[in-house]
Amino acid sequence: MFADLLLPMFDDDYYPDILVAEVKQCIEQFAKKLAKPELSDAEIYHFAHEAVIAINAMKPQFEDLDSSLDDAAADYIAEAMMMAAQSEGYMEIEMEELIANREW
Repeated sequence: MFADLLLPMFDDDYYPDILVAEVKQCIEQFAKKLAKPELSDAEIYHFAHEAVIAINAMKPQFEDLDSSLDDAAADYIAEAMMMAAQSEGYMEIEMEELIANREW
């Protein structure tokens, strides 16, 4: 599943691959935390918000490379996080809530 994670961002020259790879690592770490059995929705959102805090911290790095975490990036990241949650069987998670604390 993780091979294609954020592939549209990797394919778009607007987003620096090195930073997209860091975002991907954040999402992979989020997914590993979801591998625990029977997490509550609150725990899942907590782990998601931790990942988003790490991604928020990358915003200046994107801007330094004449890029940004724009609306398209937000969609790609939210979809990737949703895929991670669903791959662990959490089908009732709200995609917008996963990235609710985003600053981009």
